Amino acid sequence: MLNLLFDADGTLYDFKATEKVSLKKVFDHYGIEYSESNLALYHEKNKRLWDEYEKGLIAQDTIKSKRFDDFFQSIGMNISGEEAGNYYVDRLSENGIMIDGAIGLLDSLKGRHNLYIITNGIAKTQHGRIDGTGTREYYRRIFISTEMGVQKPDKAFFDIVMEEEKLDPHRTIVIGDSEKSDIKGAANAGLKSIFISFNGEKSDMADYCVSSYQELYDLIGKLDDSL
Repeated sequence: MLNLLFDADGTLYDFKATEKVSLKKVFDHYGIEYSESNLALYHEKNKRLWDEYEKGLIAQDTIKSKRFDDFFQSIGMNISGEEAGNYYVDRLSENGIMIDGAIGLLDSLKGRHNLYIITNGIAKTQHGRIDGTGTREYYRRIFISTEMGVQKPDKAFFDIVMEEEKLDPHRTIVIGDSEKSDIKGAANAGLKSIFISFNGEKSDMADYCVSSYQELYDLIGKLDDSL
């Protein structure tokens, strides 16, 4: 039996689909054109702030409002970023969408391995989406950076998980789609990692790379026998 530390967004949960639905509601709510240019501008502001968060330069609460403050300023609208940020998080928490095949993977692994969630996502959003998809029962525990006071890829994030759950590092694997947070974090903590990319991208930093849930399931079976 292995301890499998799953990232949430992009690994099991389809954040892009959830984000698309939720942003459409925000734009409609404030009378903003839901155009490719506006979406690209929002994503630019949002990505910059998340990069700063993962480097430990800003608090996560800053992201919720500042991404909208920056976006509204760029399009010349005087709207409260804090208000829009709260509205957006509420919409995100209502829209849990799984990646195709994720439930089947969890079903096949449950009972055979210890499953965990490790995420940098906003706590209210993550709890809402996990409950909304009925997937909480699959996990022994859910670790969310804002509730821990430290974020991936910081070694301290993984140290907390390992210590509180008393996990054997030789039987623990980090599984995620982000090289800079999941895979780098695993490396920082001295843990094995599996990089999953449904587009077939590779990571030189990861111990293993897969491009489908079937490949992931087969690899986990092999590692269970060899580790």
